[in-house]
Amino acid sequence: MPGVVMQNDLNHQDDAKAITHILSRVFRKVVRLVIGSVSLPALTEILKAIYVEEAERKLIREGSKPTKSAIALMTGLDTRVVSSLTAQSLDTTIQSQSINPENTLIDMWNSDPFFHDPKTGKPARLPIVGRGRTFQTLVLRAIGRNITVKTVISRLQASGNIKVIRADVEEVELISIFYSPVSTDRAKQTEVGLIEASRVLSAVIHNMSSDPKVRVPQQGRWTYRLDPENYKEFRKRVRELLGRQIKEGESLLEEFEEAAKEPGQITVGIGWYQWSDHEPEEEEE
Repeated sequence: MPGVVMQNDLNHQDDAKAITHILSRVFRKVVRLVIGSVSLPALTEILKAIYVEEAERKLIREGSKPTKSAIALMTGLDTRVVSSLTAQSLDTTIQSQSINPENTLIDMWNSDPFFHDPKTGKPARLPIVGRGRTFQTLVLRAIGRNITVKTVISRLQASGNIKVIRADVEEVELISIFYSPVSTDRAKQTEVGLIEASRVLSAVIHNMSSDPKVRVPQQGRWTYRLDPENYKEFRKRVRELLGRQIKEGESLLEEFEEAAKEPGQITVGIGWYQWSDHEPEEEEE
């Protein structure tokens, strides 16, 4: 009997390692989408809040009392962290985050009287280097010692938030308080991509906990033996195939869609995509 228990424990460890390995692949794609616009500390705090919420729901579904101790055991978080997270909603956690260092710096420059012009009460022009009311001090207070002033200036110039005034003493001027690290188009593409990924995972979660008779379609087909020279033609043919299917899908949705929005209605949808395991830059023109 002890041998069986030990074997089960080993199997669970192997399962956890396998899931962690796959998670790294999923997380890499998410990070590639958000890096430069959402900082790791902000993402970590949001993930902690989601872990606590989902642990609480899981315990309730299983008929257990969602105590702070039980949630801490399930998530690996300290009970004090669990207490602070359960005291606020996920939306509050998201709103309280400094999404990236540049936003933090601009916010401090715009709101801290120390960095304001005493005459106007607005963000002052700051000498780039030196002690006191300088951009170097602002970087130190808002971001820390690990990021160079030159790097921050380069980022904020590229985003159109500051301009550098060349003179005997170089200064920087804040010209926009709205920091946008990515273009509107890229932000929208990122949003759509993450929403679609969450929908795929919703189908997986539904099927894992549902009777086979009510599971939703969740399948993929692939080959490991495609000649790279044929990839563009394959992609063209897939686009044509999915184009026909998308039209059929739209007709089906229209057939079932109610004429007006009413309380109690649900959202359903169908997705189409084609994937490959190579990077776009690997494609030959």
